[in-house]
Amino acid sequence: MHRESDRQPARLSLKRKRTVSDNADTENNPSAQESGAQQSANQSWILANEVVPETDTCSSGPLSDSIFSSELESDIDCPREHTTPMSVPSSWSHYYFRFREMVCPLTPFSDRLSPLPTLKWANAQEVWEIMCHKDEIFSQERDENLFSKHPGLQPRMRAILLDWLIEVCEVYKMHRETYHLTMDFIDRYLSHKRDIPKQHLQLIGITCLFIAAKVEEIYPPKIAEFAFVTDGACSENEILDMELVILKTLNWNLSPVTVNCWLSMYMQLCCDGRKRARRAECLGQPDPSFIFPQYSGLAFVQTAQLVDLCMLDEGSLKFAYSILAATALYHMFSRELSLFVSGLQWRDIANCVKWMAAFVYVIREEGQTQVTAAVRQGTATSDANTGSGLLKSMPHVVVDDSHNIQTHTVDLQMLDKAKTRESQIASIEESPSAAAAAPGLLTPPPSSRKSISDHKVTLAGSLS
Repeated sequence: MHRESDRQPARLSLKRKRTVSDNADTENNPSAQESGAQQSANQSWILANEVVPETDTCSSGPLSDSIFSSELESDIDCPREHTTPMSVPSSWSHYYFRFREMVCPLTPFSDRLSPLPTLKWANAQEVWEIMCHKDEIFSQERDENLFSKHPGLQPRMRAILLDWLIEVCEVYKMHRETYHLTMDFIDRYLSHKRDIPKQHLQLIGITCLFIAAKVEEIYPPKIAEFAFVTDGACSENEILDMELVILKTLNWNLSPVTVNCWLSMYMQLCCDGRKRARRAECLGQPDPSFIFPQYSGLAFVQTAQLVDLCMLDEGSLKFAYSILAATALYHMFSRELSLFVSGLQWRDIANCVKWMAAFVYVIREEGQTQVTAAVRQGTATSDANTGSGLLKSMPHVVVDDSHNIQTHTVDLQMLDKAKTRESQIASIEESPSAAAAAPGLLTPPPSSRKSISDHKVTLAGSLS
């Protein structure tokens, strides 16, 4: 049995008055000669703090009011109501720690190999791990069965809304990232809500675009312009009210790593200008030019067109953004390249490759002409006429930003053709004998009939 005098005071030993010699270093780094008795007292305080019910006062104990008030007055010369309490209600603690998780997340572990080069401004492995972690978290918020929560909505309505938003972005020359943020906000909002009437869908869409423009654009359009494009369907006050509803529903998580971000990074990793940098990285030299786009603007827009068409379909909700971008590179470039720059395995993208095949067929039939006409007005002309010092040091850099502006190069007719093609492929998989009866589906010719032209890729000539 221990005597009463041997017990360490668990509560009174926790507080001490700050002296003039105290500083942040001594408080954050206590002396290494701390006694074992003091450590046990601190541990007992931790255990006591876990079981003591939280109150709205600063401390709980027989002498808490007198001790804390005297120390507070000698420590900080300010009114008591302006000080931060030692404990907060459990509901506030819950929101506080959720906020801390998003602002300062612990570096997660990912099985994906990092393709990022050595960076001067950050740890490349930590950047990669955080990107993969955010991709997983935000993909879980997008429910692939969200239309089962909204009986009044159909997948076709979502496609019509997104097609209209693409057109609005093109008119106001907003960036691709703005559109993809808008689409992410819409999908996540609908995934969290239930029974949204179709009359509110346009209000949700234009409000999400309003939020995304304020996040991404340097000079976003005024709210009056967002209300104007709805042709009187949504007023400015309705957009402002819906903005608060959407922000609270999304818990203010407005920074996903979108498909556009992944695609831009993948293409930066696979461009020809990176070959010299990789040789320098082998010698331990970081690449300062990695932050400047060095890929072909035309190749980027062609791949982004495939992504835009796929994202109109509700089937895109089944896949994470990084997988969608890697699959687009698979179809436009090669399997080896897409797996190398994404750190993914074939099993990770196999289902997405199969799903995206119908959309690739439509893009290769109709999309190339639209993209070429939209891009040649910007990137090709500026690349040829610009003689800046940046081009001399990095000859492959994209100095024009036109490839980052959202263009309306996909439409609902292309989506309908892709859905038709998808149904034909599904019917052939169910009954292989129907392949001969499907005139739109071409099977590979026998080896004796193959020629060199059969191996040409439609977009190979423009992917420079």
